[in-house]
Amino acid sequence: MTEAEASDPAPEASAPVSHLPATRVLTIEYPGYITSSYDSLERALASLSPVAGPHTDTASSAYALAHLTSLLERGGRVIECRLPSWTGEKDEFDLYRHPILGDVTPSDNLVIRVHRQVWKRELHGKVERRKQYHIEVLGASSTCIRFRRMADYAFRPEVPAHATDHPTMKLHRALEEMDVAAMCAHRFPPEREDYYSNEGGQRRSNLAMIPPPFFNRQELPFYYGYRQNPTSSLQTVSFASTSKRSRRTARKGDSDLLHAGHEQAEVTRYLNRARWRNMAPIAVKFGEVGPVPSGPDAMLAQMALTDRQAAQLEQLKKNLSERPVWSRLSLLNQFSVAEARALVQTKELFALVAYTFADGPWRDALVRFGYDPREDSASRFFQRIHLRGKAPRVPTTRGAFKAEYGKTSVGTKVGPVSALGDAQARPPTHLFDGQHATFSTSTFQLCDITAPSLVTLIHAEGPGHLRSTPDITTGWYAASAWEAIRSSVSKSFHALLNEAEPQPGKAGDEAIDSSNSSGDSSEEEDE
Repeated sequence: MTEAEASDPAPEASAPVSHLPATRVLTIEYPGYITSSYDSLERALASLSPVAGPHTDTASSAYALAHLTSLLERGGRVIECRLPSWTGEKDEFDLYRHPILGDVTPSDNLVIRVHRQVWKRELHGKVERRKQYHIEVLGASSTCIRFRRMADYAFRPEVPAHATDHPTMKLHRALEEMDVAAMCAHRFPPEREDYYSNEGGQRRSNLAMIPPPFFNRQELPFYYGYRQNPTSSLQTVSFASTSKRSRRTARKGDSDLLHAGHEQAEVTRYLNRARWRNMAPIAVKFGEVGPVPSGPDAMLAQMALTDRQAAQLEQLKKNLSERPVWSRLSLLNQFSVAEARALVQTKELFALVAYTFADGPWRDALVRFGYDPREDSASRFFQRIHLRGKAPRVPTTRGAFKAEYGKTSVGTKVGPVSALGDAQARPPTHLFDGQHATFSTSTFQLCDITAPSLVTLIHAEGPGHLRSTPDITTGWYAASAWEAIRSSVSKSFHALLNEAEPQPGKAGDEAIDSSNSSGDSSEEEDE
């Protein structure tokens, strides 16, 4: 070996280099069984045709491939797969077998073909087999069609007992043939839970169920119109001050973890600016039995009060003696601007004179101690109606007083109000006269509604309008009477918010007519 040969390093062994073909491949994760036969592949591709079923003349593999090409060119994201029945024969009930939806997703996979060859030879009377595999790269897959959604139930209508055809199938045939007479004559049969025994002794139901709805077609979530608490606002706080871990660490007295970098992180979250910290009135559920609270909590009753707070407490007791149930807004409107602001800052005064309901028709209302509106039918005039304006409320750092207890600024339909001094009274925003409305006030008590057309509905009496016992939803009113009141108030309220001139008496008259007709029917049901 020469010196030059000794100085040169030996060549390193490297993996073989292969060039990927430029072919772009579309892969399909088919949700069914496919054999190696040509006919099986044809049937699988035909099920991807955009037609009413794989048994029609236009459902073919060529038509399916053309549809896939057009879908990708248009940027489509959803494709349907109509799997045939197990028998392979066309069935009229396949109408209610919804197609399976697939999603077109990007992919970065390689498509390979595996060749398997078995070499066999006989040596010394023994058969020796040797398997040889060869992998061939066909191309890169940039698009993949996946069928991973939940499939709908395959509904197969069963003909009810003593019937020759299913009512839903007859209606569908009438729609296909545009048979107007048959569509007008169609009636959904009642859902009966009776059975009969056929000749074989098997029990059969008479229930004619309608087809179930689509589930996998729902692309977007429903819009529920959810809003945050009007007294909540977005606040940016440190992670260390809001995390449970930091609070536990602070209680244990271990400060080592507080300097681990968590105090540097910030998080934006909704915080309730009007949270009552152990000063809220006693909350009672509508369904609770037993006597209502007769006094405040013993610990709260021992709280020391200033002269101003004592005077406000006496004024609250006087108001509750005149009227046993108040909303917070209506009660605050009995004070001046300065007194109401001070009363909001000392919320424990409410808990010293009243309790509240957590649900039911008097929800969030302040009720005088010892008075149970569930036992007095006259308390129906203190029930609340909550309406929602279309314009979202924008909470601010000082939005607790405005959103929870009213707003001194006026809307478009409220007359001009001059700037109020601290000694002047608050505007009567808790009243609804059918002519003025604001976005900030959307909860009213029935006794605070003074529109003549609405007062007639509120003071209606009789078995068709009132109940013998209160209900958690409608209170002392019958369902038809409460719906008439609510719909009439809602029409007037939203008409004012939309800057539309309300027609005096029209909404109320319509509600009275509907209430009377509903009341007659309810009387017949009672008889």
